[in-house]
This record gives sequence, structure tokens and C-alpha cells, in this order.
Amino acid sequence: MKRLCNHKGMIFLSFFFIMLFAMASYFSKIEKKSSKSKIILLWTSFFGIKDYISPLKNLHCEHQDCVITSDRNALKNSDAIIFHLRDMDLKDLPHFRLSNQRWIMLHHESPLHTPNFLSSLEGFFNWSVTYRRDSDIFLSPLVTPLKKPALKERQDFHKGKSLLAVWFSSNCITPSNREVYVRELQQVVPVDVYGSCGNKECLPKMSKKCYNEASQKYFFYLAFENSMCKDYITEKFFNILSTDMVPVVLGGADYTQFAPPNSFINVLDFPSPKHLGKYLQNVARNVTLYNKFFEWKQYYKLESSHYACDICKKLHDHNEVEKVYHNINHWWFVEANCKSWTSG
Repeated sequence: MKRLCNHKGMIFLSFFFIMLFAMASYFSKIEKKSSKSKIILLWTSFFGIKDYISPLKNLHCEHQDCVITSDRNALKNSDAIIFHLRDMDLKDLPHFRLSNQRWIMLHHESPLHTPNFLSSLEGFFNWSVTYRRDSDIFLSPLVTPLKKPALKERQDFHKGKSLLAVWFSSNCITPSNREVYVRELQQVVPVDVYGSCGNKECLPKMSKKCYNEASQKYFFYLAFENSMCKDYITEKFFNILSTDMVPVVLGGADYTQFAPPNSFINVLDFPSPKHLGKYLQNVARNVTLYNKFFEWKQYYKLESSHYACDICKKLHDHNEVEKVYHNINHWWFVEANCKSWTSG
């Protein structure tokens, strides 16, 4: 009986150690898996919003093996640190830096609305996230050809419209002088202005609802930027591409690099607001010509991903070359080649 008990005891101990080893192996695998996740630290807020990036699974990222936090205690373990330029305080920067961290500048604004302290941040940033096409991560949507033309019933985008052009704006004095262009254009053709710069209103301001309501009545939308700088195109342009209006653009970018062919009308292709106004009237009168500005929808699509998805992907790319912006002030301000529209 004593030998039997000892035998059972040995079996129990063996089983116990096997289970212990299995559990240790299981948790070790979990630890190894979690250790592959990259940590992205939000050092600043985003216009006062602290946790401004959702978990990557909510953003439907292709790579989701990154953790995003605003807890500064994670500084020493972070793989990337995001600084929103408009919320940066030079007196509130990390007190140490690890050699393998990526410090990232996030900025949506033009150079003309950029804090004037970039010269103090030479050698500070590794990556940039902006609207500039030469940024490390590009903020604007990308135009990509469809694998097959969209087989949709041909739509008449002209039907039901009776008003020529509309502009939504509450910023009435801008570096681009867009408001001056609108006033001169209004001397030639009717342009309805919504917001603080006009006498019409739609609420909520700049909402999808307002854009959709406008697209049922207006042929054209004035997608005029507040600054005319290299690559500077804001979401208002891409929002209009998703409506049934033709965007009329004023900006410093080469729009052919951002938008499908024949999807917009560029102010700078005309010698004056008077010439543009006459062209808009001609297009609005011609059903066939107007509908040609929407043919691109059969062959192209706009694709966009959240910049946090792209950051996570780059952090896991072992072939990513290390870099530092040693002349970021020149890159951002001087190379932007900002200008203003002038009459005549």
C-alpha cells in the first residue's frame, strides 16, 4: 500500500510539473507576443484634446500591433512620440531621449499658421506627418485607379440644379486673399456665401448635411484655401469630391498630383475672375460638359488611412532608414513657397 501511495504521489508530481511547464510556456508566448507591440506616446494634446487617437482596431488598421497612450510614464518604453506642433511648448519637452525612439511632428496647418519656433527644433524630429507630399507620412487621401471600371447606371449630376456656385467660410481675412477673389467673382456671376463671410447659414457648420444639401442645388463649390503654399490642400476639397458638385480650387498645390483627371476647375488656369465666371456659366448650361467632371468616379477612388496606422506600420518595418530633420525650418517655411492671389 505504501508503494502504491508513493507511486500515485510521483504521478501527481509529474503531472503537476508538466502543467506548470505548460503554463510557463503559454505565458512566455503571450509575453513574447505582447513585447512585439510598439508603444506610441502622445506627448501633447491635439488642440486641447488629450487622447485624440482611437485604438488601432477601431481605426481598422492593417497593422494593429501598436499601443497608443498619453501616459508620460511610458516615455522610457515608447517606440514613438507624437508632438502636435500647434500644442507644443518648448518648456515642456521630454527630459531624456532613447536612441531608438522616433520623435514625430504632426501638423495640419500651412506655414502661415505655424508657430515660429521650428528653428529651435533642428535635429529634434525623425518623422513628419503633414499634408506635404514629401512628408514621411502623408495626411491627404490618395487617388487610386479602380481595378475594373465601376459598372454603375450613368447619373445625371446636372439634373435639378439651378444655382451656380456656393462657398462656406467663416475665415474672412486670409493670407491667400481668397475673399478678394470671391468678391470679384461675385461681380460677374452669383456666388452664395454661407457662414460669417456671407449672409446665408447652414447648421451644423461645414457638416456633411450642409454639403449634401448644397450639392442638390449648386453646380460648383469654391474650395478656396486660406493659404497658397506647396501641397497645401485641406479636407474641404476632398469632401467636395465626395459630393455631386464640381470643386473650383484656389491654392498653391499642383492639384493634378492629388485629384483624378478632370475632377476640378483651377482658378489659376484663368487670367481673371471674369474669365472664370464666364466659363462656369458655360459649363452649367451644358449638361454633357458638366457631367464630364464626374466621369472619374467610374475609374478612380479616394483612399485614406489614419496616420496612426501608417506610423505603426513604419515602426514594424525593419528596413526603415533612420533619419533626422536637421534643417526643418527651411524645409517647412522656405520650400513651401507661399504666396497670395493678387487682382490683375
